[in-house]
Amino acid sequence: MYAYLLLFCFSLISSVGASELNVMTINTEWLWTPHDHLVDGRRYNKGDMSAKAYNEEIRFYSAVIKKQSVNLLAVSEIENEVVANDLAKAFGPEWKAYFKQGRDTATGQDVAIISKLDPVIGSLTDFGFPSGQLPGLFDKKKRLSKVVGVQFWLSSHNGIKKNKVGVITAHFLSKRKDNLKKSKNRQRQAYALVKVMDEFVKDVDHLIVLGDFNDFIDSKTLSTLMTKYALQSAAPPVNNSHSWRIDHILFRQFKQKEFKIIDLMKYSDHDAIFVSLKH
Repeated sequence: MYAYLLLFCFSLISSVGASELNVMTINTEWLWTPHDHLVDGRRYNKGDMSAKAYNEEIRFYSAVIKKQSVNLLAVSEIENEVVANDLAKAFGPEWKAYFKQGRDTATGQDVAIISKLDPVIGSLTDFGFPSGQLPGLFDKKKRLSKVVGVQFWLSSHNGIKKNKVGVITAHFLSKRKDNLKKSKNRQRQAYALVKVMDEFVKDVDHLIVLGDFNDFIDSKTLSTLMTKYALQSAAPPVNNSHSWRIDHILFRQFKQKEFKIIDLMKYSDHDAIFVSLKH
């Protein structure tokens, strides 16, 4: 009888844990590996880091995700797939990196999704790097250069997998030295990312769109991202605070439980954004 009660309690705890998803997005600010003997970025890059600095930063991010019990992470401003795999390896054997080579040859920056969730086989995609344009017949197009999507199983019962979440990360045009042209191009990228969502929403139960969108929550860029599929923004209890954030976690068919902004110290000029979601 005692053994049965222990088994029941364990099952209940596992069920509760399985219904929660701890999500984080990190801009690593030029995390360039010295181990591939190649510096990505033809026009703008800061060069490879020293092995000591690189390994120290990898360990720092590993400590952050372990402290917050993260199980789904998006990273931006990494050099390439080597960096994504090094992060996953540092996090633990159950972690895997999901990467698609981007098109930004000027900076060489890329994005990745890293997770220990069970992936939907064959779902990893770059969506063909679509372009977007502002409403109007003759508006020019702006292409997404850094985007990765993958679907995961959120739960299973009696060996049957169920409840899929589509996860999409992208990195929009920089806000540095901002002007009207750059702002309009970020809005065009937002329309391109909505096209990306169109491909996932018909096939998933939940949706998470996250990353460095380089714009504020009250901007037209974020409004475009959130409107069509009624995405919610991970936010502190007082929604008007931290309105300066340009990294975002947007979601659909979840309930927010906890929100944190985490100082990444000397390792990044961005804060990490964390949210615990219940499904």
